[in-house]
Amino acid sequence: MPKKNLSSSGQTGPLSVGNVVSASLRIYRDHFKPYFGLAFVAYLWLLVPIYGWAKYSAISALISRLAFGEVREKPETVSDARREVNPRMWGLFWAGTLTFLIFFGVSLVGGIAMAILAGGAAAIFGQNYAILAAFLVVAVIAFFIIYIRIFSRLLIVELPLALENNIGASSAISRSWQLTKGSVGRIQWIVFVGILVSLPMTIVVQILTVIVQVVSSAVLGRESGLFYLVYYILIVVLSIVSGALVTPFWQAMKAIIYYDLRSRKEGLGLKMRDR
Repeated sequence: MPKKNLSSSGQTGPLSVGNVVSASLRIYRDHFKPYFGLAFVAYLWLLVPIYGWAKYSAISALISRLAFGEVREKPETVSDARREVNPRMWGLFWAGTLTFLIFFGVSLVGGIAMAILAGGAAAIFGQNYAILAAFLVVAVIAFFIIYIRIFSRLLIVELPLALENNIGASSAISRSWQLTKGSVGRIQWIVFVGILVSLPMTIVVQILTVIVQVVSSAVLGRESGLFYLVYYILIVVLSIVSGALVTPFWQAMKAIIYYDLRSRKEGLGLKMRDR
């Protein structure tokens, strides 16, 4: 099947959910070896506090930059892209930290709000547990919708930092918020389909985790300290490998979303073709 050229397809409307996901899978397939290698190293760096987390942020953004180059038909080598991304490592780290704090704050406020609402509902409806349960379900769904909308607005935070000049951590958050305005619903569907695509890998990891636990228990015995050491080492290895397998797909998907948003809102594709 011939490759669809996203950067010169002449499409004026937004890319469909299927276009974005299939293009992400194609980039993932065509560049699996280098992208997996980068993601694997990134996950190893997560074991090192602070500096390692910054390295993880930089390598993840590096994968997105490489995928973006493929989308715009101006591919970069890993070394060239790394030279651009590495000086921005701490900016990427702080952007990730600020994003985490935003989600933590939203979760905290949402938890407090639901606790207050639950208390008020209990005072009003008393022992009517059916109404209380329905009220809590509605409150949880509302919180989940708000959380997912914020997640969609901040999905591409690392892309401006990895690809644009003179962008800081807070500016990257504002830039992501600006670019995703009006496209939240579509991005939510892309994320949902992306989760479905990644789900088989998650299921495989869970099955392997159970197998590791059963085998380790049978061979070493649950009372053995060696059992826990071997078990946790194998779980960490499985987590690193599974994360390295899934991350390039998600970083490619972010790159395509970013390209699509900039093409439609800022004429990015037209500027590239003019050059």
